Amino acid sequence: MSIIMQLENVSYIYGIGSGHEKQALKNINLKINAGEFIGLVGHTGSGKSTLAQLLNGLEHATTGEIYYDGRNIYDKDYDMKSLRGNVGLVFQYPEHQLFEATVEEDVQFGPRNLGLPLLEVELRSYNALKMVGISDDLIDVSPFVLSGGQKRRVAIAGVLAMQPKLLVLDEPMAGLDPTGREEILNILRNLRDKQKITIILISHSMEDIAEYADRVIVMNKGEVVLEGEPKKIFQFEEELEKIGLGVPQSTKVIHRLRKMGADIPYSCITAEESAGAIYKWLQRV
Repeated sequence: MSIIMQLENVSYIYGIGSGHEKQALKNINLKINAGEFIGLVGHTGSGKSTLAQLLNGLEHATTGEIYYDGRNIYDKDYDMKSLRGNVGLVFQYPEHQLFEATVEEDVQFGPRNLGLPLLEVELRSYNALKMVGISDDLIDVSPFVLSGGQKRRVAIAGVLAMQPKLLVLDEPMAGLDPTGREEILNILRNLRDKQKITIILISHSMEDIAEYADRVIVMNKGEVVLEGEPKKIFQFEEELEKIGLGVPQSTKVIHRLRKMGADIPYSCITAEESAGAIYKWLQRV
């Protein structure tokens, strides 16, 4: 896999010179590969959201370097507008940022600001709405009459209309019911599989991370403390619990059964995998 983004010795301190400095990130070194689906996890205040804003250029690292597609984004001649077009950022509760009169106009806002021709703006916006499953009959209605899940999808479409190569989402399922959560997660999977967009998903749901992520990055107190495939990371149940996290419920069951002597592999992390492994074990015993 080619590297789409790289962080070298990145630190960030809030409020420098104010007398109330707070270090949000400490010496972060990461490589993000094109086409990955990354789960970024950590308790509140661990630095996840700050990291997301650095990737998009909304914040500037106090120390260290960040490279996008091989170029240092802190070079004097680097086009930060281009970076924000290539690295899309979806905030928590993104529907709160909807403001235009119609769904279509809201989604067109980003590409219009890129100075694109009107036809290109319209084409990008229409395609983005199709990607997130918004039907034609909703394109000309006010976004404020939509359901919570529909508003969330429209907000994501507004970022997708910029045609980012890397999409960073900060708790995009917050406040949604189970159906809405599943819809958003399936959209993200399709974006990675069909559109080849690299995804970084910030989430507190270990079940979602286990089901969708290729790689997990665990943060604590501004540092990366664990990194690897979900099957590897979720073996560290005690370590994750010590920093206020945990493992998927199905994984917890597997770990308890193993302590009781069950011959079940640690690699089972989703409910489907765990149920199948338990069934096979019961057949043997």
